[in-house]
Amino acid sequence: MTSRYLKSRREFLRDSAVLASGMVWLPSVMRTEPLEGRLRLASIGVGGMGGSDLGQFLKHPNVDVVALCDIDSSRLAGAARRAPKAKTFVDWREMLDKMGNEIDAVNVATPDHTHAPASMSAIQLGKHVYCQKPLTHDVHEARHLRLAAAEHKVVTQMGIQIHSTWQYRTAVKIIRDGTIGKIKEVHSWSGKRWGYVGPTPKPAKVPANVDWDQWIGTAPMRPYAKGHYHPANWRKWVDFGCGTMGDMGIHILDPVASAIELGLPTRIVSSSPKAPPKDSHGMSNKVEYTFDGTNRVVPGFKLTWYDGGMSPDTSDWPIKKLPGQGSMFIGEKGCMLLPHIGAPRLLPESDFKDHEVAKQPGGNHYHLWVDACLGEGKTTAGFDYAGPLTEVLLLGVVANRFPTQRLDFDAEKLAITNFKPADRLIHRPYRKGWKIEGL
Repeated sequence: MTSRYLKSRREFLRDSAVLASGMVWLPSVMRTEPLEGRLRLASIGVGGMGGSDLGQFLKHPNVDVVALCDIDSSRLAGAARRAPKAKTFVDWREMLDKMGNEIDAVNVATPDHTHAPASMSAIQLGKHVYCQKPLTHDVHEARHLRLAAAEHKVVTQMGIQIHSTWQYRTAVKIIRDGTIGKIKEVHSWSGKRWGYVGPTPKPAKVPANVDWDQWIGTAPMRPYAKGHYHPANWRKWVDFGCGTMGDMGIHILDPVASAIELGLPTRIVSSSPKAPPKDSHGMSNKVEYTFDGTNRVVPGFKLTWYDGGMSPDTSDWPIKKLPGQGSMFIGEKGCMLLPHIGAPRLLPESDFKDHEVAKQPGGNHYHLWVDACLGEGKTTAGFDYAGPLTEVLLLGVVANRFPTQRLDFDAEKLAITNFKPADRLIHRPYRKGWKIEGL
């Protein structure tokens, strides 16, 4: 299929080479023609985190919620009570087709596998997009969303709302100021267990309030199973979610990426205890990334992620008891512990007792995006930043399916060059009838 939105392979590789090799992640560009006065918003996915997103947008004085979309009629009815003037839809494609001229911006808060299809469709119509984390389900999708957002000059933001808090902003400044010197290694972790090891879910009757075909979307069709997919446990399943890394890794690795200006990894190796089941994510994971150097890290810098009860060896660290989620930055002149949604701590404390930390101002992540759509300021988690961060994260998700197998990643070619089974997971095929131009 040809389209003015589709790049040739040569154009794609050219742009990817510029934006992937030695990449520095900078604040997102503003749309060149800002809107005047008010933002007409459509929300795709209005339950769970989508309901939380909707609540934040409704609090902005210059937002008019004009459309709501969800595959669950019960959730849709609840959202309609909060935004009674909005038109309601079950199929986001129908919503964009019928209301394209009445919408300025779209919020996407669906399960992970629908993030890219819905976001890309909105971008191609010139709509600003706020998309929940992780930005996409696949590495390929993250790369193409980033390029499309830049091409269409739309204002974007990924839903990593902690990114805009004073805690994370302060931590980033500490590292960028060189307070603990160049970084030798970073260890990041979460105790959550978004995996599944058990019997094959039993097929069940689809509830009357759920449109199962729409929920499945681009993924391969499978029977509905009560308690396993919609509404709450889809993160555990490979076709729909990205496990604990997709839920928490994208948050916790965010200040790491910001602070040391990571590019894309050259090598990824998982040392998870065992390979996960075919259809679900593992319960416990550990993955190590190797990157080309930046001026904020020492040669040989490594980043290691742990989840599901796996944790760093703290025997040589200046602190032994760790918070349930967070990161430890180990530098030439000391360490910084950053609990998830907590204030950064410089360690050993005795070495930094006279150091005054300059607390950075925070902001409302959602409202910063709205303001940027209206021509006021910029976002800092736009798809130019969120795309590469999501690629890093998803390469770890891929690695965790093949414990002990080294994966060599060529960022320019968007390929794992040494192991075909992993390379095939970079770009999954969409279900028949769900072709999305640009993906």
